[in-house]
Amino acid sequence: MKGKAPGVTNLKGAIQKLEEMEIIKQKWILLLVLAVLAGSTTNVQAAKPYLIFHLDAVSSQDFFRELEAGNLPNIERLFAGGTQIKHGLSLYPGGTEMIYPRLKTGTGNHEGHSVGWGAVDPETGQLIPEPQILREMLSHFPRRSRGFFIYGVPGLHNLAALSLLNVPEILATYGYAEILWFITDVVGHLLGPDAHLKSLYSFDEAIGRFLPLEQLDDVNIILYGDHGMSFGEIELVDLKAILKSKLGSSFRFYSYPNVYLNEEVDRSAKARELVEAGIDFVFYREGDAVVGAHREGTAYFQGQDGLVRYSFSGSDPFGYYAAGYQGEAWSREEWLEFSRELRFPAVPPNVYAYLQNPYVGQFVLSLIPPKLPKTIRANAGNHAGLTTTDLLVPIMFKGPDLEHLRGLESMWLYELYAEHVPVDFSFVPPRDKNSLSLVGSPQGMAIRAELSPAYRVRSSLDLVGLTSACLGVEYDLFSTFLSRIWLGTGARLAGENPSLFLQGTYELTLGRVSASSRVRYHLGQSLELQQDVALRFSPKLSAVWQMGRGIGLRVTW
Repeated sequence: MKGKAPGVTNLKGAIQKLEEMEIIKQKWILLLVLAVLAGSTTNVQAAKPYLIFHLDAVSSQDFFRELEAGNLPNIERLFAGGTQIKHGLSLYPGGTEMIYPRLKTGTGNHEGHSVGWGAVDPETGQLIPEPQILREMLSHFPRRSRGFFIYGVPGLHNLAALSLLNVPEILATYGYAEILWFITDVVGHLLGPDAHLKSLYSFDEAIGRFLPLEQLDDVNIILYGDHGMSFGEIELVDLKAILKSKLGSSFRFYSYPNVYLNEEVDRSAKARELVEAGIDFVFYREGDAVVGAHREGTAYFQGQDGLVRYSFSGSDPFGYYAAGYQGEAWSREEWLEFSRELRFPAVPPNVYAYLQNPYVGQFVLSLIPPKLPKTIRANAGNHAGLTTTDLLVPIMFKGPDLEHLRGLESMWLYELYAEHVPVDFSFVPPRDKNSLSLVGSPQGMAIRAELSPAYRVRSSLDLVGLTSACLGVEYDLFSTFLSRIWLGTGARLAGENPSLFLQGTYELTLGRVSASSRVRYHLGQSLELQQDVALRFSPKLSAVWQMGRGIGLRVTW
């Protein structure tokens, strides 16, 4: 056979090189398009961010007893030189569904339809069920903090502890990080004081083991208990059975502490019957006043121009007159200052305001611990009363922007953000992080570029040698401190089988170590699994291992 002419061989070689150059050009054009889409904005963070610990269901009494005994050494170290408030007061009735939304809005218990875990709408007469109350409460959680509600399940609380590893990243991204520690509430209700105390110790241990304290020098740190937890020689009271027995056909609906009726009754007489049946306090409205029936008499609260006056007939169940009160009309701050060391702190403004809320029932009940409402899930401890262990909570501050709070000894908890610490919980960064990964593989250099044009949205380009190019876009469906779940779509633009695909990505971050798993379904063809693990050396540089491909570097900005 005759050999090919040199000119033909050279021509084919030149054509092949041109084709390769065209492929390379197209890939770089795609990278340029993605860069333009990403824009030039970067994440914005507060100069002095806020780290917030929501410690659920720990009373001031229990917290400071353990702190002063040296049993919470990591909390003590974290807040060394900071401010301690031993007389923070939560709203009645004590409960996360009550206080948490009002913390974020700065409103009192006189408004808002969350008045317990259920209510009756005064305008429509329709029930407001527990799931609706829960949804409203969760809507006030920062998006990345909603996973902490799940971590309140026993056994999952270790994930709340591990989340502390990622506090610096959350602070850098949002300017604040809110940790919600719910396991103290759950085990207190279900298992009692020993388990409750153990869960408080585990919170302290988590701070010592996982929180990068060396990175918090210029951070404002806040810790508060949202309400207390009362224990003792428990006496369970079947309130629903009492209500049905004493109110008969007038009874409609009960969700502690509210009782809703089908028809009007003689409230004074019925309140007295309920008290005789074993309920400690039965409050109801009577004109402009709030009346509270109890076993040894009646309490009266009258409000005017933001002040509340207290009087009684029979005996004084709160001990205010014996402590020096003389019938004055006081503001809520004056009431708290006066009664903060007493067993029943600031009951008059707390209860009076609550009964001005149009969503409360015709009767509002309260038990004095160790009496507790008999329930399915909270029979070992509860926060259903008006006492210090129900409502008085710890609040602690430390940081450069919190010095103005030094010397403060008491505070209404719901005013924390509205009056004292203006954290911007509405802030979101203009975009997510961009990254470029370069990994050597048997098929040639593997390149993955992720560029974000907007928060929770990112585009991606995967290049492997000169044979494969995939362009995709993803949306952040759900995120916690630990993980993010992305869903998206895209197209394989080069290679043997061009296709459209759907993909889902799960990302896990534990401090400097991160991992991701991406499942990609090419429509009508096959599934593809991509996994990688990265170790961060600095905020912008990581080593990355793409399984099945090789090892390389990732630059993040």
